[in-house]
Amino acid sequence: MAAAVRLLRVSVPRQYLWPLLSLLGVCFGFIFLLIFLSTRAQDAQQLERERQALGGVFATASAMVQHDLQDYAKWDDAVRHIGSRFDAAWMDDNVVAYLGRTQGYSDIFVLGADDRTLYSFKDRKIAPNTAQLRLGADFVRSIAEVRRLPPEGSPIVSGFTRSGNQVLVYATAAVVPLTGKIAAPRGPTRLLVIARQVDEAFLADLTRELNVHDVRLTLGNRTAGMDAIAIKGRSGERIAWLEWRSHHPGASLRQHLVPAILAVAFVAFVAAGLILRRGSQSIEALRASELLARHLSDHDPLTELPNRRALGERLGELVAARQGLALLFLDLDGFKDANDVYGHSAGDLLLKEAAGRLKAAAGEAFIARAGGDEFAVLLRSPSSGVAAATCEAILEAFSTPFKVGAYSITIGTSIGYFESATSCDSAEELIRKADVAMYAAKDAGRNCAQVYHPSLDEGHERRQRLEQDLKRAVENEEIYVRYQPIVDAQLGEVVAVEALARWSHPVHGDVPPDVFIPIAEISGLINAIGRQVLLNACREMRETGLDLAVNLSPAQFWDGNLYDEVQQVLERTGFPPERLELEITESLLLRRPQVAAAVIDRLRSLGIRMALDDFGTGFASIAYLQQLTIDRLKIDRSFLAPLESEPDMREVLVSIVGLAKAYHLEVCAEGIETPGQAQLARLAGCGRLQGWLFGRPQAASAFQAVALRA
Repeated sequence: MAAAVRLLRVSVPRQYLWPLLSLLGVCFGFIFLLIFLSTRAQDAQQLERERQALGGVFATASAMVQHDLQDYAKWDDAVRHIGSRFDAAWMDDNVVAYLGRTQGYSDIFVLGADDRTLYSFKDRKIAPNTAQLRLGADFVRSIAEVRRLPPEGSPIVSGFTRSGNQVLVYATAAVVPLTGKIAAPRGPTRLLVIARQVDEAFLADLTRELNVHDVRLTLGNRTAGMDAIAIKGRSGERIAWLEWRSHHPGASLRQHLVPAILAVAFVAFVAAGLILRRGSQSIEALRASELLARHLSDHDPLTELPNRRALGERLGELVAARQGLALLFLDLDGFKDANDVYGHSAGDLLLKEAAGRLKAAAGEAFIARAGGDEFAVLLRSPSSGVAAATCEAILEAFSTPFKVGAYSITIGTSIGYFESATSCDSAEELIRKADVAMYAAKDAGRNCAQVYHPSLDEGHERRQRLEQDLKRAVENEEIYVRYQPIVDAQLGEVVAVEALARWSHPVHGDVPPDVFIPIAEISGLINAIGRQVLLNACREMRETGLDLAVNLSPAQFWDGNLYDEVQQVLERTGFPPERLELEITESLLLRRPQVAAAVIDRLRSLGIRMALDDFGTGFASIAYLQQLTIDRLKIDRSFLAPLESEPDMREVLVSIVGLAKAYHLEVCAEGIETPGQAQLARLAGCGRLQGWLFGRPQAASAFQAVALRA
């Protein structure tokens, strides 16, 4: 710093030296103060985030234990085998088998009406107070709390307790009926209790995704240098400390910033003298900096294209000048799926290459990234046909696959555009019209272009009305089911049907599924439609003796209530579970394959079967077939259509069937339309065939009549 001052004495006139030194000293003093205050606040915010995160996962852990116990305590069968009379064998088979051996609860107890321990999962010999001794005082308090809760609801509590040197998470619930089919015994009910120790493995599992270090429980005094939150029991008293070593990003940042700031201060003191002597150069630098800031505010940092703000400004200029223009709005078809499958890094590279192809296709046009995977192309005073030609050039540019690393990814684009010779619309209205046209292009089949016309607004309003009408149709249970026959490949007899949802609108007539199903998925109605289809199909096909296949939408599959809903439908309708087959598509397996496998296994535990629909059109691999307990592959129609004209496809079909049989899977070929396709599929080894050759979707009465004749 002294060297800098000496340099300033030489290069700066004396009358400016001390004011300049004072100014720089004050500025850098404030900088150091700001760094200190902001980094200290950053440390405090980080600590508070970690406190909230750890407190949240412990609250979630308590809630999950309560959730795990809820279904077993509020259960008619539990009232019969635990509440009315205690059946230890039933307890082992129906409660302990899942909660103890699968979920890992180390302690499972049944308490009598007098709170005496009747059953213990891990103890052969039990005393009347075994549960109380094992789980401690806070558990004892929870017994009284549950006793005070009305049995008509869900009398259950959960929390943490300490017993000796152990901290446990537990839940206590009264055994009460779920329905009115059985009454609970008079007087105090029996209680079902589950618990597990909060040990290192439990803590590691809870905090795996929180990015906190050295998490541990301390029963005594807090450890010096560690942050902590109190774990409290039902009484509100602390039973343990949850300690961890908090991150200190602010302190770390200070360690890196202070030397850098000192170096900057040295440079600043030296540069200050040069600035005074080279004023003109400084002004130019400021202008360049301003241009860069303006560029960053108007451009997308990923693609380096102008952003939506810049697009609005450019449109406003053309509208104010009453100049002719054409605005193209386009969306990348299939980008979201590719982004999910290949990762966000690949998605960013796709967007960059898409921007490059747009520049090459649109020439000198103004191109902007409107947001997400949407782009805009603005043509100024275009000649007749230029906008349509530009659309064709863009579609052609997107016709070849994108090379992203080792992947070859095919995505298309849907384009909507609006042309105006001297538009008086606002920039927002121009964007709206182009956007409406873009969605019309999507409705027209995607990967095409659509020019705006006022009638498209009517179509947009029609879609909104359809959504409202569909909601009423679901509420009034107006969605009905048609059934497409599935035949035995060798016998040619109908052995199964696939349930297909149908909707007849009172004004528009029959609405195609490819119209109302996407509306249902967007509006959140798909689960209700799926429930109605499954219930009606099981009820209508129960007496036919035919197998029943029902598709699951992605929203249905990931719904946590799916297992209970399927179980309830089977119980309500009396439909044999071994005749029910639920179909899922390959795309469901991509996001969370391990969780998907668990969902499939739980559904199959009901006795139903699972099929992988549209096999070959998605991204499933042999590894998925090894991991999943699938009963049947349904080969997509795209493999069957070219069988008669392309001999090589027959070898592909034989290979797929051979792969399925290697994993002991049954095979159904979809989309059979000609006798030749049926014969080739039969020779390839397909066990079942489905398609228009064997019948269009029909009402249930057609199959019920066949069953009566048989």
